[in-house]
Amino acid sequence: MTSMGARAVQTADISAVPQAGALSSSAALPRAVDRWRQTARVLAVAVALGAGLALVPPFAAEIARQTAFADADAAYLDDAEAQLMRAISWTPQNAYLHQFIGEIYYRKALFRPQQRKAYLDAALGAFKRSARLNPYEAGTFTLIGWTHLYLGEAGAAEEAFMKAKALDPNNPQVRYSLGTAYLWQKKLSQARTEMEFARRYVPNATEVLIAIREIDRLEGARQP
Repeated sequence: MTSMGARAVQTADISAVPQAGALSSSAALPRAVDRWRQTARVLAVAVALGAGLALVPPFAAEIARQTAFADADAAYLDDAEAQLMRAISWTPQNAYLHQFIGEIYYRKALFRPQQRKAYLDAALGAFKRSARLNPYEAGTFTLIGWTHLYLGEAGAAEEAFMKAKALDPNNPQVRYSLGTAYLWQKKLSQARTEMEFARRYVPNATEVLIAIREIDRLEGARQP
């Protein structure tokens, strides 16, 4: 597990948001990076197979998707975006493609802070399109929630995380994420419930332990 150096937050500053992705493979960037690396290995085989086939739209979309994985693995985010846009043009009803291009925008927001809001807005739109096409994927709603947090919209993040929790109630990443949204809003009792649940599954998660310490501090400050 990778610690992101997170801290519990009291403002809407993106630099202070506990990072999504420290607890499970459903997280935004670690999951995307793993997927890029795994599927990049398949790219050469896919292209070789495609040489002898007519590039009907579904197959062409798959080639574009695999190429996007390789591009993203090399951090060529603009090329990855272009390849995914091609894939989406061929298979616009593929929820997974919309989620993946949302992750590209999400990554751009982190690496290009001067255009952060524009990329976060684009990511949010892509994630929401993915959720409309497949409303049963908890990971998509988790991504929606974290994007709202990065935009400073804790209430909307809470709503998205609640949907993720309804779909996958035993996922510690989902519960940690919901707890973070509660903590942003100083809903300390609810935040503690979610963080303690996450700690039972991942007792040494730095992000969870930091959040619980922050809850302790804020509760202590409320004492007369």
